[in-house]
Amino acid sequence: MAKRSQLAISALARLGVPRLLDSFWGKRRLTVLAYHRITDATAPDFPHYRPNVSATPEMFARQMAWVAKRFNVISLSVLHAYLTKGRPLPPRPMLITFDDGYLDNYANAFPILKQLHLPAVIFLMTSRMSYPAPPWWDECAFYLNQTAYTQAELPLIGIQDLSTLEARRVATDHLLRALKTVPEAEKLEAVSRVGELLEVPAPSDTPPLFVNWDQVREMVANEVACMPHTVNHPILTRVSAEEAYRELAESKAHIEAQTDQQANAFAYPNGTHADYNTATFRALRDLGYLSAYTLTPGPMRIRDAARHPLQIRRVFLLYKDSFDLFMLKVMGLPALAARARYHSEN
Repeated sequence: MAKRSQLAISALARLGVPRLLDSFWGKRRLTVLAYHRITDATAPDFPHYRPNVSATPEMFARQMAWVAKRFNVISLSVLHAYLTKGRPLPPRPMLITFDDGYLDNYANAFPILKQLHLPAVIFLMTSRMSYPAPPWWDECAFYLNQTAYTQAELPLIGIQDLSTLEARRVATDHLLRALKTVPEAEKLEAVSRVGELLEVPAPSDTPPLFVNWDQVREMVANEVACMPHTVNHPILTRVSAEEAYRELAESKAHIEAQTDQQANAFAYPNGTHADYNTATFRALRDLGYLSAYTLTPGPMRIRDAARHPLQIRRVFLLYKDSFDLFMLKVMGLPALAARARYHSEN
């Protein structure tokens, strides 16, 4: 099935579908790319959550070279000038974003962006500057990758086959999907139980997994804005309104205290339609945020971005994507199937 899918994707690219999509969406569209990690997820000793990797450094360099020729890559400040003051955007504007603030963004992506003179945005989980331990999704993957067990009964999902690498990946995906549906406190308790059940010690915080403030300041000085992605990465609709407000306020305050910039853009943890609501929008507006970013497939019409600045759609990228699939995603094929659905922002 996977081979047939790849053949179909290659056929679409050869038949000129990316050009047709480019014509369909036109020049008055906003394309926002959503990256996470830039590293090699297929390395035998990679211990963390593979689907959180967006591309190898080599693939990322190829993608950026292609993007630079076909889009006008803009800075966050240029987008905000359009959203707040109506200043015109260039044709085919694109914003390049990264979520979480992994160190490989600085080590592997930043040099490529700098070489090509491309601005970008990194949304930081600010707790990781002072507490650099892996986040809960990487912690779960670590336990499942490292355990000696070939079968185990796990919280929320019951007995799972762990006898092969592929079985462990399937179990990890199943577990993470289940964990995202429960309240934050229950989720964190379940993650801790996974390590105990599988008899794997908690992962070390060395070598560091996330950027530090010196690296953040260097990137900000070189056209890579660093913005909030909460303090601890809870799904905001899985915590109380007070806790959600605190996550938004404290992450903003952390960044503004450490950098010479206004922290006025935000990326929702998980980023689906169920992970934010009108209460979230009120908190964002109260705190002075100007834009917020989902993982609903993009691009979107520029006029829709102006109407829904707190629900800007993005193109989610995955390390398994071939270059043909990358082109189809960026040109908007998945967005055709993703019905334009927005919460009221009033």
